[in-house]
Amino acid sequence: MRITLIILSLICLALGRANAQSDLSLVLDKEGKIVAIPKPKPFELDIQDVSELDYTPKGSRPVDLQWLSFQPEEYTIHLERPMDMNVLSGAYRPFYNVYTPMLMEVSPMALDFNETYLKHVNENVDFLANGSQYTWPGAGGMTTFTTVVSWHNDRLRITGGGFGGRFFTPLNPSPDVMAGLHLHASYEVTDWLKLHAWGDYVFYDQAQEKNAYLIMNPFFYHQQVGGAVQFKISDNFSFGVGANFQYNPARRGMERQIMIFPGFGGRDFGFGF
Repeated sequence: MRITLIILSLICLALGRANAQSDLSLVLDKEGKIVAIPKPKPFELDIQDVSELDYTPKGSRPVDLQWLSFQPEEYTIHLERPMDMNVLSGAYRPFYNVYTPMLMEVSPMALDFNETYLKHVNENVDFLANGSQYTWPGAGGMTTFTTVVSWHNDRLRITGGGFGGRFFTPLNPSPDVMAGLHLHASYEVTDWLKLHAWGDYVFYDQAQEKNAYLIMNPFFYHQQVGGAVQFKISDNFSFGVGANFQYNPARRGMERQIMIFPGFGGRDFGFGF
């Protein structure tokens, strides 16, 4: 029994010394003494990863997540009339518009524009401004600026304003500025019947009053007054008929025109004869 205890004691002592030797370093000093010095232990700090979400306030976190998930749509804008559109064929040379200051290699319609500004003043009043320029190669063109104030109440709508611009024709390559006033009123009698009335007054100078091309061109402004009746056939089609009396400065009198107003998809256009 004693022998067994002695053996176990020796084993424990050997293990203790081995463990002590692993934790201690034996150093011999100058005096010849053996000194046990603890060995330095490496310490590893377990630091968790930190992200910017840990410092984001809870109230703004949904907004930040939306910004992180936002992907802008990529699209390409195709210009209908690029400035570098070259007229390669000589057949187009006779139709070059000499009344617009541009180079021979550029399309006559390259400077055309049509910009509109709309402002809702209140529930019944709207303000609209429009600037446009159109060119017809070999036939002239026009540059106009129009302002409109529209008032509507239930089924009644009244619009009025002023306009001004320059009109280029083969007979007046350098015209003066033309201005005028316009007024239009419409009233919906029923859901399928609407009444229209309009009037325009244009300030002509003496040179423009004798310009037959300017007077007969339907795209230019004229002194006129008229009315029409419009019928709604369906949600996508309407039809109107009316009369327009246009002032002819050369004859110094009013000329009657029969007007027809077909409409498709809520957009109307008219022509007279």
